[in-house]
Amino acid sequence: MLRHEVDFDQIETGQMTSLGRFAEIRTHAGLLIACFAGMMLGISAIPFYTLGIFANPVIEATGWSMQQYQTAFTFIMVGTFFGPFVGHLCDRYGAKPVALFSIAAFGAAFAALGPAAEAGLYAFYAAWALMAIVGQGTGPVIWTHIVGHNFKVNRGLAFGIVLAGSGAFAIFGPALASHIIGNFGWKAGYLFLALLVLCVSLPLATFLLKNAPEKSAQPSAAVAADASNQGATLSEALKNFGLYIIAISFFIISFGVSGLISNMIPMMQSAGISLADASRLVGLAGVAIIAGRLIMGAMLDRFWAPAIAAITLACPAIACLILLGEITETNAAIAILLIGFAAGAEFDIVAYLASAYFGLKSFGKIYGILYVALFIGAAIAPPLFGRAYDLEGSYQSILLISAIAIPAAALSLLALGRYPKFGN
Repeated sequence: MLRHEVDFDQIETGQMTSLGRFAEIRTHAGLLIACFAGMMLGISAIPFYTLGIFANPVIEATGWSMQQYQTAFTFIMVGTFFGPFVGHLCDRYGAKPVALFSIAAFGAAFAALGPAAEAGLYAFYAAWALMAIVGQGTGPVIWTHIVGHNFKVNRGLAFGIVLAGSGAFAIFGPALASHIIGNFGWKAGYLFLALLVLCVSLPLATFLLKNAPEKSAQPSAAVAADASNQGATLSEALKNFGLYIIAISFFIISFGVSGLISNMIPMMQSAGISLADASRLVGLAGVAIIAGRLIMGAMLDRFWAPAIAAITLACPAIACLILLGEITETNAAIAILLIGFAAGAEFDIVAYLASAYFGLKSFGKIYGILYVALFIGAAIAPPLFGRAYDLEGSYQSILLISAIAIPAAALSLLALGRYPKFGN
């Protein structure tokens, strides 16, 4: 059955009202706001959803090819290898100091992309690599660490709320960046987005984040606090085949989702859709991402995660089939909604699977490893999609490959089996 029994202590000890069921959300509302903003203006949102917006303006100014420009995103992969290290720092010292440093450094590094592009292609690549390294503390590794240690009954929903931050940026970010670039130039676009990070995310993290995980707001708080010491160690997780199923599956799924999102605007422009209209349509992804994360978050608290994931994460394959035909504003919008819903679900599902199958004892390190696999897929996709376009003048071949590989990867998650039990 899809539905699984929620054996949290709160439910075992008596009748829980609907108000009591959401007590964690109310208690940690400020923390959720800070994490949401951090995700919205972090490494997983801003570079990803503005890559296509800056593509043609930067290419026109520099003379680079589409593949050369899109390859810059691959250098963000350098930073993902620091994900487990960020998780280790959070496990050992707490999330707040790591987050504050990384938010400030990420904002400064993003502002440097404009001058770096003027300096040359390799300087641009180096700036992306630096941004990726210093910005790792603004990504899902840190925000899911905070949520995982502060939520138990509402953990899936809390994951969904926080990770919906990137979807929020997808709603307004592309259109805003397009407006700034159109009126003030692409270098001003980089600077403006950097200022958003420093003036919004940094103050909220400073005042609303807690330096250490708090005990649950529910009745059995002592037991909930002990849950942070239960689960697999990193060495135990590395011997578990389930870790590799999750990693490989999300590498493939993330490859397809990232390649589609980062190339949607050039794809639509090649079909005769204007930049302004394409930017507006891409904004639909943000709505779908938020819906995917909130709906998925609530469902993960109630149903067996691999089954829900297998259904949801196959959606981009349908989008690929749609885009293989004639691209109009209508079918592009449908494809974007399908891609966005899956993109919204994937981070939520990875975080939940990591906590459900490996516990919280080494959550930061284990999730960091899964995040590396997910982000490598995301990082290599844009230039490979761009390369396919440069060689063929279309995206037909890469869309067909993705349409086959994505559902196969999603279905493989069914092999994970039942959730393990941790502790007594």
